This record gives sequence, structure tokens and C-alpha cells, in this order.
Amino acid sequence: MLYPQLNGQRMLTELNGFWYFAVDKDNNGEEQQWQYGIPREREIAVPASWNEQFQDLMYFFETGWYETSVEIPASYQSELVWLRVGAANYISKVWVNGQYIGSHEGAHLPFEFEISQYVKCGQKNTIIVSVDARIKSDRLPPGDVEDEQIIGFKGQYPNNYYDFFPYGGINRPVYLYSTAHTYIKGIQVQTDVREKEAVLTYQVQLNQAFAGSVHVQLAEGIADQGVADDEGIVKGQLTIEQPRLWGLEDPFLYSLQVELLKKETCVDSYRLDIGIREVELIGEQLYLNSQPLFLNGFGLHEDFPVLGKGMNHAVIAKDMNLLKWTGANSFRTSHYPYSEEFLQYADRQGMLVIGETPFVGFVRSHYQNDRIRRQAKKVIQEMIVRDRQHPSIIAWSLANEGDTFVAEAGPFYKELYDHAKALDPSRLITAVNCVDIEEDQVLQYFDFISLNRYYGWYEQAGRLDEGCDMLSKKLDRCFEVFQKPIMITEFGADAVAGLHTDPPEQFSEEYQAQMVLRQYQIIANKPYTIGAHIWAFADFKTSQTPSRVIVNRKGLFTRDRQPKLAAHYIKSAWNKHDG
Repeated sequence: MLYPQLNGQRMLTELNGFWYFAVDKDNNGEEQQWQYGIPREREIAVPASWNEQFQDLMYFFETGWYETSVEIPASYQSELVWLRVGAANYISKVWVNGQYIGSHEGAHLPFEFEISQYVKCGQKNTIIVSVDARIKSDRLPPGDVEDEQIIGFKGQYPNNYYDFFPYGGINRPVYLYSTAHTYIKGIQVQTDVREKEAVLTYQVQLNQAFAGSVHVQLAEGIADQGVADDEGIVKGQLTIEQPRLWGLEDPFLYSLQVELLKKETCVDSYRLDIGIREVELIGEQLYLNSQPLFLNGFGLHEDFPVLGKGMNHAVIAKDMNLLKWTGANSFRTSHYPYSEEFLQYADRQGMLVIGETPFVGFVRSHYQNDRIRRQAKKVIQEMIVRDRQHPSIIAWSLANEGDTFVAEAGPFYKELYDHAKALDPSRLITAVNCVDIEEDQVLQYFDFISLNRYYGWYEQAGRLDEGCDMLSKKLDRCFEVFQKPIMITEFGADAVAGLHTDPPEQFSEEYQAQMVLRQYQIIANKPYTIGAHIWAFADFKTSQTPSRVIVNRKGLFTRDRQPKLAAHYIKSAWNKHDG
């Protein structure tokens, strides 16, 4: 699925702004025929989570209904018309002018429908979207699995059983766009860096066979031309002499232009930014473009006051600015695929990314559930197909903090690994472990080990010396067992902004600052480690639980992005560290 684009052959209309909104507490809006028009209780912003826009919606986790109207230009009459939603949590259904169009399951990836036969060009059209945000054990990430929950969130409100707020609503942009009846459906590019050249292998997927030629060209004038086969597929190669490699200091992007030509007339076109770079593991070390690389950075969340998980360009710009201010070179999209806008910005800014699925807190019953398995593989496919052209993404993380100690976990995760590797053999794949590795059934299958460790916080509470000693010993033991590169994907401590103690005590800025600095130095000085991501970049909203004061306060920045003492400590360390 290509990101919507305005060009000489494609029209594009944003549907972002205020939509009518209605609360469906009993989840029976269809029975009340709301698909033909919803109760106009209020207006609400799109894109943005509904929870913080109105006080009475903060803990609303049933079905919300959205309605807007749009006059579609008469010029769309001869084109295919598409409706695209960037993401909505969790099950969405769409109606256009009272006609049911389709549905999508999943909270963090886009979906679209071709709606040409349902719209009236030159007139106003009504679009209605229902979003079912109920928290259930078979959703991704799963909630309400209390009997098996192993990671400490039993009894919190709402009962999502993972440590971030389950915001509902249309969280990413909504667009209408047009294409020709024969159009470019997908573009896949693989790059192979050789001694003095790079070979770019492309595959263009059209929606159908095409009685014309497909022209593929880089802005530098390097071009190729081919004819689609009966399935609408065109394959070819471009060779770039002395390629300019994408990297941290020079995130150069080549512009790839694809055009469908019929008797010299351009029927459809699409421009895709391409970054040429090499990421590989050699022994126990990570390399980018043949240079050793250590991943300094954070886990973070798409989370901001009022917006919830709503995509906002200003917040993305602020977060990238602060990441670079600290000296970070990377982040993990914990714990779900992030917006395309964020990843496009990372491409342009030279920020490395570990893309992650929304598979948080899986337990035994999930591994035995065929529906979960099918849906997990579907999400992996949607994520990789959407994001595999981003040079910023260097690895995929297929799960976070699941129960990896039961026998059923091994074959389940091996199947997910094989599925992801078949879709994208060019990238590294990992999964994140949260407790001791001695009985782990999963890590053996992955390219590198990812660990979340909180010694000196949840264990050895308040005893930082003991926590640091334990971290060092456990890292050595993990490498002894697996003989694979190790990354610490989470470590850190809560700190209440403005709370200071001497000597440092838990929840003070001093304790957090000393913990992240000392533990970072331990991690970075091990010969087999490839990265250290602090948890977390900024404070973020969680469900209510005695261990959280409104938000998770492990951020080095407050929720509104003001630095705590630890941010200054780590900024100094990362600007000196030569990794």
C-alpha cells in the first residue's frame, strides 16, 4: 500500500479536521441504523484519540462513531476514488452514502477501500466510520488476560494489562485520493552495495495487466523501461556508479520515479524516496556501511497530552529535535508500528529505527490460538510491506515482554520469525525478553538478543550498586548462553520532575540520572553489545495502577517534553562516546 501522493496523475484531498462523533455504549449502532447518519452529539478532531478531547471519554472503551461530508470534485468522475485511514483503534467499519464498504482489524496500520461506485462526483458525500475500541484478550496488543498475566499489571484500570494507555479513535490522517483505472499498486526495491557501485533491483506491481510500458528512473538520469507481465508485474535493475550511501551524518535519499506510459501519455506515476545503505552483523558487532555502530537511543511512545496517539507533525518534529539534542542515533517503535509520517521524517533526518509489532504480553493461550496466529502473521505482513522501503529501519522486533518460558512459545515465535524473514530477508529480526533467560524458549531463533532489564528498580530497589553489579553479571551470562550480540532495549527508573534528594533515592531526578548513566556505561563497555535504549524517551499516559502516578515517569523528558536531570547526563555521555 503506497502512501497517498499528489502529482500530475493523482488527486489528493485531506479529510482531517472536525468530524461529528457519537458514543455507542452498547455497541449496537448498526441496529440503530447509525450507518445512515449518526446522532450529532458533538464534534471531535481527526486525527487524534477521542479520550482526552472530552472528560467523559477518557475511560470510554466501547464503539465510537464518526461522520463527515465531503464534496468530491467532478474531475474524479473518470478516475478510481480511494478512501484511506492511516490507523484507527481497533476494529473499523466504513460506510459511504449509507453503503457498507468494508472493515479492518488492527490499531496501528493503514487501510483503504476503492469507493468509486459508491460516491457522487460533483456532489456532497457522507462518510461514516465506526471504531470498536473494546479491550479483549484476542486483540493486538491483547488485554483482559488476567488469569495468565505475568508482567505485573493485574487489576489496573482500564484492564488492558500492558503499560501504556489503550487510546481509542482515528489516530492517523484520513485521505481521499484518485488513481487511473490502471495504476501503480506497489513498489519494492532492494539495493546491493558493491565495491564501487550499487545495484538497485526493483519490482513494480500494477493492479492489472497493462498494454503499455513502465518507465523507472532516478533523478540522476539512470533509467530502465519494461513491460508488465500478465499479472501486472514489472522487474528490472538500475546500476549506480559511486553511490552516495544513506547514513547518520548524510541521510541522502535518491528519488525513484515510476511512470506508466501508453502511447507516450503518462497514465499514472509515483515518486519513492530510496536510501542505499548496508546493515550487517559481523561476529558480535553491528555495522552500518562497513563502519561499526552502537545504537544509542530510546524506547518511546506515540503519546502527547490531548492528542493521545494522534499523529501530529509538530510533535514529531519536537521529538526528533530532542532525540538529536541528546546525541541519540536510534529508537524502537515501542510497542507498535509508528505513523508513516514519523518514519519518513526519520529517513530524512538520519535516525535509525527498530520497527516493532503490537505483540505485547503474549501468554500461553495466545500461542494455542489459531486466530491469534493468523492475525499476528497478517500484522507482520502489513507492517513489513508498508515499511520495508524506509532506509531508517534496520531491524524488526516481533514481540515485547511475552511469556517465553512455556513450551508453546518456541514454535509460535519461530513461525513468526520465518514469516518475517521471507517477507524481508535483508533486515535483522529480534524479539524482546523481559525476565531471566535460563528457561527461555524463543531467543535462540532470532538474529540478536534484546533484553529489558530494571536492576536497581523493580529488583534491588533503591540499591543502585547492587543493581549495576547484577546487570553486568546477567549480561555476561546471557552471552555465555546464546553467543549472540545483545542489545538492552529497556533500562531506567521513574523520576518525578522536580523531586530532588541527597543521597539519591527512588523517584528522584538524581536516582534516575545516576542509574541511566552508570548502567549505560556498563552496557556500552561489553564487547558483545550492539546498543542501549533507555526506557523511556518521555513520560507517557498509562492505565490507573498503584505503581503509576497518572503517567509512567521513566521518561528522561516530561510528557510535555521538558528535560529532567538524566537527559543532561546522557546528553553529555552520548556526545563523548565514540561508539
